[in-house]
Amino acid sequence: MGTDETPPAKAPLREALTPAEVAAAGDLTRRWLTSRTELPAVASGLGVWPLLAVLATGADGATRDELLAAAGVDETRAASITGALLAAAANAPALGFALAVWAGGHLTLDPDWTAGLPGGAVGSLTGDRAADKAALDAWAAEHTGGLIDTMPLDFSQPIDLVLASALSVRTTWNTPFRDLETAFRSGPWSGLRRCRTLTTTLGEDLLRVGEDASVLTVPGDGDIDVLLALGREDLTPHAVMDALLDAASDPAWGRSSTELAVGERAVGVEVTEYLGARPQTGPELDVQTVRFRLDADLDLTEDAAALGLVDACDADRARFDRLAAQPVYVSQAKQACTAVFSATGFEAAAVTAIAMVRAASMASKPKHRRVKTSIRFDRPFAYLARHRPTGLVLIGGWVAEPERA
Repeated sequence: MGTDETPPAKAPLREALTPAEVAAAGDLTRRWLTSRTELPAVASGLGVWPLLAVLATGADGATRDELLAAAGVDETRAASITGALLAAAANAPALGFALAVWAGGHLTLDPDWTAGLPGGAVGSLTGDRAADKAALDAWAAEHTGGLIDTMPLDFSQPIDLVLASALSVRTTWNTPFRDLETAFRSGPWSGLRRCRTLTTTLGEDLLRVGEDASVLTVPGDGDIDVLLALGREDLTPHAVMDALLDAASDPAWGRSSTELAVGERAVGVEVTEYLGARPQTGPELDVQTVRFRLDADLDLTEDAAALGLVDACDADRARFDRLAAQPVYVSQAKQACTAVFSATGFEAAAVTAIAMVRAASMASKPKHRRVKTSIRFDRPFAYLARHRPTGLVLIGGWVAEPERA
């Protein structure tokens, strides 16, 4: 089962979502990432956004209001957000998007709620935990092209309903990089021995500089850009991500590096001159960055306030009377992400899953175990992937270290 069984009518993303909705999804991404104590290696606010809208259509009272406020849409539009994203992805070869719902036999879904879901989106949970896990893992792998092969839920816990989204991004650089092995002689990566570095020369005006950060745009096919941001050495990761999100949404952010004079510097940038064999006809931008391959498993209940899930996660306060006949609440909300930046392109995926249980099926709020590794670096490195025509932020995160050779 899956949403691709009944393909929606194709529509460009700029027609499927309004500028206000693109901004709302971006606001959710900013609020979520900057509310965390440490930035994740990779995360997708866009993977969470449609699930909040779907939950809102089945919620009542304060639970509904909190979800709608977090999604930044009204109740009428919340019902069509998923269909709009599916229509956009169907017409965007670099993007993939899917949404599915699975319900257990002890839960009676409201027919009006299921009627608002895309065709083919509703499936069943058998109650056999191993079989259900295998089926949902297979769905995750299918809809991310194998980048993520497990549904990020704890199937040892009771689950009566699962809502999941799968987002994938694949783009090939317009100008490929040269893939090298480099041993950094100084700085935080000097002890890593040989690392995978990428270099290229770009003939476009793709670098913007501000007082606190410099932001490079790496264009790819399928209307996808990947933006890399380097901040001042004393800047916090959250401040770097803020600058990156500002630059991604505001064409007037900073100034073009072509405005820098010879000898002038910006963060990580210097301007020099040399003698060449041919006259210069446009910008010449030498870039050195690093390959990275990042993964993250995020527990979204830790970010309930930023994501509008406070009431939804409370067994006593949650109100989903328009979703199911039985009282239910959110027991798990998780996201698994991966991102790969290489010499030829960028690919990333996020699977976001929300599990719900009947309020009487657990005596207390569940406790979740999360394992994470945090690495401190002197020079922060943030990135995001963006849909070029609309500016919609798809996925992003924090590069801790380069890929080893």
